Amino acid sequence: MSDGALSQDEIEALLKGADDAISLGSGPVVSSGGGNGGGLSESQRATFFDIAKVIAEHQAFSLSSISTKNTTIGDLAVKMMSASELKSQMKGAVLEAKVAYSGPVNGTVYYYIPSKEAAQIASIMMGQDDSELNEMALQALTEAYSQMIGASDTAVSNKYGGSLSAMPAELKAQSGAITPSSGDYAVVTGKLSIEGVADGSPYFMAFETGLAKSLVNMVTGGGRGQSAPKADIDDATDLDSLLGGGSSSVNVKPVEFGALSPAATVQPSGNIGLLMDVTMNLTVELGRATMPIRDILGLGEGSIIELQKLAGEPVDLLVNGKLIAKGEVVVIDENFGVRVTDIINPSDRISGNK
Repeated sequence: MSDGALSQDEIEALLKGADDAISLGSGPVVSSGGGNGGGLSESQRATFFDIAKVIAEHQAFSLSSISTKNTTIGDLAVKMMSASELKSQMKGAVLEAKVAYSGPVNGTVYYYIPSKEAAQIASIMMGQDDSELNEMALQALTEAYSQMIGASDTAVSNKYGGSLSAMPAELKAQSGAITPSSGDYAVVTGKLSIEGVADGSPYFMAFETGLAKSLVNMVTGGGRGQSAPKADIDDATDLDSLLGGGSSSVNVKPVEFGALSPAATVQPSGNIGLLMDVTMNLTVELGRATMPIRDILGLGEGSIIELQKLAGEPVDLLVNGKLIAKGEVVVIDENFGVRVTDIINPSDRISGNK
């Protein structure tokens, strides 16, 4: 080439390269790679890439909250690989996290990050200067992955509909070997950056082809329209099903409301009439709960919070933050209300404010 023009052979080579990959706008390349010839159609790979972006974004945000350091997972790309091809991508020692899904979206995904970065994340979580991937470090990282996966699953469900039911993550330190030994995978590759810890370290998410297809089907229609129908809640209503399944270990019961009866009117005395137009804030407190930050970050739709109050106990009535009475919850037409059952003795209120 002396005149700057492309030869016919060069043009054909460029066209051949274009047939092997799908370019998503200005984003990364999604390649069919090896394996079983792709496993996903062109449109399925494009949809799966959109799902992968949501997963990576929310896992990075969750890890940022856990480590208290700015975290990103960028430069994403998707490629179909066989198990042997996936193994060839693992350079040196890595941390493997296996997560299995059941239900309409089912299959297994494997996460991989270098052992060095994994140990540094564990050190931050345990408040240590340095750490190895020992049993304590793996326990800390298991908690981190639980929060990351919970955050990304909630985000995918909120964005696309449907539901995801993941088993607890199983972590293992690997060197020269990985758990997958057969089958084909939709592998998401990216670069993990954690402020002061990692700068563009490899980040892998290897989805079994069946799981990838399940996610795509959920987005394209298989998971839509499955939200709980609206219903009037009465004694026969299964609240657990309305909450999307919930945890089988939590006993959720409907609230029973008693019939209303006229209440006695208390007449003001003395000069208190001068204060009748003064407004004060009345608050009804059902209960309270104390939770660690890790549990709060893991909250999502369908989560159930156990309050520090027994079922059937009266609720507290507070005026400007001060407890003045207790009562029970009732329903007035379509609104909630409170029937006062006990007035706190004024002397007790005064002594409690000292």
